Amino acid sequence: MFIFGKYHFTMNNVFDLLVSKNFISKEQHQAILAYQNLKLFSIRNELLFLLYISILLFTSGVGVIVYKNIDTIGHSILLVLLAIFTALCFYLCFKKAKGFSKQVVVFDNPLYDYLVLFTTILLCTFIGYFQYNFSFENSNYSLATFFSAVAALGMAYYFDNKSALTIGITALASFIGLSLKIQTLFENAIFNDIQLLVAGIGFGILLLVWQWFSVKNTIKPHFSFVLLTFALHVIAISSITGSSQELYWFFYLMILGAVVYYFYKKSIEFKAISWYVFVLLYGYLGFNILIFKLISVLDLYQIFEFLIFLMPFYVIGSIILFIKMIKDFKKRTNVSK
Repeated sequence: MFIFGKYHFTMNNVFDLLVSKNFISKEQHQAILAYQNLKLFSIRNELLFLLYISILLFTSGVGVIVYKNIDTIGHSILLVLLAIFTALCFYLCFKKAKGFSKQVVVFDNPLYDYLVLFTTILLCTFIGYFQYNFSFENSNYSLATFFSAVAALGMAYYFDNKSALTIGITALASFIGLSLKIQTLFENAIFNDIQLLVAGIGFGILLLVWQWFSVKNTIKPHFSFVLLTFALHVIAISSITGSSQELYWFFYLMILGAVVYYFYKKSIEFKAISWYVFVLLYGYLGFNILIFKLISVLDLYQIFEFLIFLMPFYVIGSIILFIKMIKDFKKRTNVSK
């Protein structure tokens, strides 16, 4: 449906108008109608998604084969083959690339974007396997993680690839020490590691500063959504986790409140409903943590039974308010989905 002033046009009305004005012939009009009646639709996105999945499955499969046959094949041969294959992919990427630009750079064929992603994964694999093979003294793999982050970020900014950017940010976070292990969850080590929490908040602030600098200096400003998404989750999760501390819980909740307010503004600016949903979620968690902390600090346990009685009404009211705020956000930003 097209709207022009007070007039409403369907696609067929437009073609009828073009025929009446002799912009297209009746034969062309009939051909267009016959094509529309076929009810064809594009499967481009589905094919690209399958290609993305195939790259991940292929690289994972190669890793499994190497792991199971390492004694038979040999480290040196695998390193050489991996280096050759990575170099070949690099050559194809640079051959088809249009060069570095601060603005959006698009390959003529979208398949090359996935080639860049594949090359990035191969490069990070080669770096990590290289360090493992040579068994550097006192190695904790932080060096390989750092170089993987640098390589992935370089690929992201040169070839304008958001998937490589995601890999680079993840590797950089792991280098800083934000990699989460299952063991730390069971031992509650993450709740007691103040250094890890501060590193998480600091890393998120670093992403915010870099995003601001990138927009101000027009350095890939379209990467802002990825950078801000990582910053939101890293700072919010670190702040919520830090609120379990006995001494500095109020400090972490203040940071969480600032982040919730900042990304509330950003979600409206970017019309990002995903940010808005998480802002509501993190804000809701922070508010409840604050309530329970105040009850504990002020020793108000005598009203605890009353709060338990109100809990069902509170939960139902929260759900209703959540739905209402989502609807208001859609109306304000004209987001259809």
